[in-house]
Amino acid sequence: MYIHQQEKAQSFTKLPNFLFEAPSYQPISNEAKILYAYILRRTDLSRKNGWADDYDRIYLYYPINEVVELLHCGRQKAVNTLRELQYAGLVEIKKQGCGKPNRIYPLFYESGTNH
Repeated sequence: MYIHQQEKAQSFTKLPNFLFEAPSYQPISNEAKILYAYILRRTDLSRKNGWADDYDRIYLYYPINEVVELLHCGRQKAVNTLRELQYAGLVEIKKQGCGKPNRIYPLFYESGTNH
């Protein structure tokens, strides 16, 4: 089927180029890169909903069961993929305790850093 001018707009998720171009991010798995793109997408929704901490930093929630569904993987693989982003410095995860979900703070790549 060809795309026509009047077609309904499709939804897309942006995948940042630096994940493939910056040498320090090239070893990151493709699953982690996709998850990071979806985290960035949710950041826009968090911003609209006013989800920011006392320091005005945007945060979001991404339950592990939703990561499992997104990546079509098991729970442990989802946890490891999220940790991979954390170790790469692309997200910060803050535990809240008392049965509350972890807050995920998306971090951005800065070309001036040692990455």
